[in-house]
Amino acid sequence: MAKIHTRELVILLVLAVMWSSSFTVIKVAVEVIPPTTLAALRIAFAAVILWAWMRFRGGKLEFKPRLWWMFFLIGIFGNAFPFVMINWGEMEISSGLAATLISLMPLSALVLGHYFSDEVLNARRVLGIVMGLMGVIVLIGPQSLLELGDDVFRQLAVAGGAVCYAIAGILVRKLPETKPVEHGAGILIAATVVMLPASMLADQPWTLNYTFETLAAAMYLGIFPTALATIFLIEIIAARGVTFLSLNNYLIPALGVLWGVLFLGETVTSGAIGGLALILVGIAVAGIGPATVQEEIEQQHDAEAEYRDQA
Repeated sequence: MAKIHTRELVILLVLAVMWSSSFTVIKVAVEVIPPTTLAALRIAFAAVILWAWMRFRGGKLEFKPRLWWMFFLIGIFGNAFPFVMINWGEMEISSGLAATLISLMPLSALVLGHYFSDEVLNARRVLGIVMGLMGVIVLIGPQSLLELGDDVFRQLAVAGGAVCYAIAGILVRKLPETKPVEHGAGILIAATVVMLPASMLADQPWTLNYTFETLAAAMYLGIFPTALATIFLIEIIAARGVTFLSLNNYLIPALGVLWGVLFLGETVTSGAIGGLALILVGIAVAGIGPATVQEEIEQQHDAEAEYRDQA
């Protein structure tokens, strides 16, 4: 059986912590900064940070046409499209419904990863993902689903952002080798090249009345949920695949409940406890076992070898 190492679980949790905070920070930023410009600022900050860190470590970017083609595709589907779509959607829909719609990513990743990459699609993983999704609905409250159909285009935008993240994860899986800092810098530079002109055309950002709070929010989004998260997600996708990475989307709403308890004095309900239990069991069921076809083949060979030894 393929084992999940402690480091992989810690990275999954750290990503969930960073991304769970981004929903609240986005709410603050979009009060002044339009969605396209917020995405551009966030990505540009992250690109500068990762490029500087890469140079400090003595790394460099390779200028191979195929590699940069991949960088642009990942930058568009992993940063440009979903950041704008989710920013725009969150201007009107509730954070609870947004979290539920984002939780469609693991299901998208499982299906797309099976048909377009080397991800395993079996009953165990489907069961785990469905359990996790049900846990999110129980945790947030089924009443959030009553909002479905209101602001339908904004809801579709957030759900579309989740699918974009899954596509980006599959593309990351196809990178020739794992170089988290170098590849992360290349992806974010490519996304910046796409987003800066889009921001200028859509919003004329030099005319906006920025505040310290909104610029600080954009910088936070660039440093943690984008720059640092990009390094971690490249590493975890290489080790465990995009479906395993996407399971952090089930932890995000659970952490949202935790932040409410710690900082807002909210109480933990029985529904929250039940939802969290479903989420954790779902992650365990979907995450344990072979994640890729190659791992599944190796597991079968190991089992056959063990059977022969016992015989």
